[in-house]
Amino acid sequence: MSLVSVIGAGSLANVFANVLHDFLPEFKLHSVLARNQEKAQVFASKYNCSAVFSFEDFLKNAAPVVVELAGGAALKEYTLPILKSGRTLICLSSGAFTDDAFKQEAICTAAKNNGRICIVNGAIGGLDFLQTCALQRGASEVVIETTKSPKSLLGAPALEGKTLDLTKKMVVFEGGVQEAIRGFPKNINVGVITALASENPHTKVKIVSDPEVHSNTHKIIYRSALADAVMEFSGKPDPANPKSSTTAALSAAACLKNLYSPISFW
Repeated sequence: MSLVSVIGAGSLANVFANVLHDFLPEFKLHSVLARNQEKAQVFASKYNCSAVFSFEDFLKNAAPVVVELAGGAALKEYTLPILKSGRTLICLSSGAFTDDAFKQEAICTAAKNNGRICIVNGAIGGLDFLQTCALQRGASEVVIETTKSPKSLLGAPALEGKTLDLTKKMVVFEGGVQEAIRGFPKNINVGVITALASENPHTKVKIVSDPEVHSNTHKIIYRSALADAVMEFSGKPDPANPKSSTTAALSAAACLKNLYSPISFW
């Protein structure tokens, strides 16, 4: 049986733990680190693992694989020490890697200490296909189109001082990845967009406001001499945390399964 530790004890951590219990009995939760002691204790009792409230104590005895389900701030705080310890880090909140200096330091730290960083798809798929196509010669085009309700876009820095029509469908942004991240940091899947852009530096982002939609839709459009593809994903919100998608936690479990499985599919 393989042990795994988790950072975070919220709704996504519970989804992840339930998947291990129901579908992946070859894995056992070893420990959980969370700032909220009450949540951590409830989580630990429910899934028969130890609750830890100090990162130093957590790192001393953490399992060989650590899964981050706690948000970008936690990921940025804990990534380097985890990698220095030679562990594998599976992370959901990969938006922290939009900081290129931090990303490069993490990569170097992992390489020097036999650590590993696994960035999962989260609520969006298609990374496997785009990684394959990135190995071809010649130009290619990638457009990531995100469609959300206008109310969910309110408060975005790019819309400050602007009036957003709440009654009709409209394109509110078209441009480059870094500009999209600065303008809509909480409205797009920053981690996946960053990963896609690393495979294709010419990736563009399009954000659409549509009052008729009831779920967030992400469309990836790829064109090149090798292939044309359109991939569309509509994730339903997690009932326990409407700001998150349940499939995000499932993708972390799928990654863990692939790491240990004698056969993997990419």
